[in-house]
Amino acid sequence: MTDCLIYNISVPKRHPSSICVELPRLAESLKGIGELFSPVAQDEALMEFIGDFSRTDEIKPEDRTIGFVVVNVEKRKIAISISDPSGRLAPEVNAAADRLRTLGIETGVDLS
Repeated sequence: MTDCLIYNISVPKRHPSSICVELPRLAESLKGIGELFSPVAQDEALMEFIGDFSRTDEIKPEDRTIGFVVVNVEKRKIAISISDPSGRLAPEVNAAADRLRTLGIETGVDLS
């Protein structure tokens, strides 16, 4: 069984992209998402992000989606919503959100 987060990424002048990022890659992916907000080469940054973090093996019936990360580059906003009843993800998610906020990206977090 694999726990995934679904990223929905909207970049100006492109159709939104949706990818599955495996839970162990969450912190790393949240660090990398800030690169999409650079005004230079957003298409390249998006393709690189997808190549680096998107799950590539087949999805199985026992896999679970435990959260969503919605990214709107044009509006400079990110919403992170993760089911985390144990609270074990809170420190890394909140630290990543703080880093994104320092980049001027409005970032909302819901860990329930």
